[in-house]
Amino acid sequence: MFDFSRENIDIIKADLKEKLPKKRYEHTLGVAYTAAALAMCYGEDILKAELAGILHDVAKAKKSFELKDDMKGYIDPYTDGAYVDLIANKAPQILHAIYAPYLAKKDYKIEDKDILSAIRWHTTGKKDMTMLEKIVFVADYIEPNRKKLPDLDRIRTLSFHDISEAVKVIAKSTIEYLGSQGMYIDKFTYELSDEV
Repeated sequence: MFDFSRENIDIIKADLKEKLPKKRYEHTLGVAYTAAALAMCYGEDILKAELAGILHDVAKAKKSFELKDDMKGYIDPYTDGAYVDLIANKAPQILHAIYAPYLAKKDYKIEDKDILSAIRWHTTGKKDMTMLEKIVFVADYIEPNRKKLPDLDRIRTLSFHDISEAVKVIAKSTIEYLGSQGMYIDKFTYELSDEV
């Protein structure tokens, strides 16, 4: 069981600094920082939010083709094997989010279901997101190192005033972007955009 202390979080950061590419690590720190700030704003556990932000891209140390190999036969506890196979074939860029909770448990002894779920849904979102899930989803999109996206400044401001509205805007923006690129759009992102 993970001990939620600053020292243990710093140990994970140091380990990920060695494992992740430099830009990915900088993004990770940005998400952790932003998630902690959003947690303060919305009265959530700051250390949990920071830790979920630190671990959200833990599986990005591997390339998509490596994840495909590692995940053969993997059952996502949040969906099913058929869903994982579909994503592996149509949207391998989502695989890291599916596999990240497993690696967080295996490599860092994270058992907290809230953190694992926030890590799992940081890319696609889903219906009925908890506040922590929303925080990590939004932090991944608005963190300070994020390349300039359309309407990003407005979304950043909105995130600290109405996080549910920010989730809605991000989901719709993601669907529009993926659609314009002819890329696969995950069913959970569709459901999220319909819900909020």
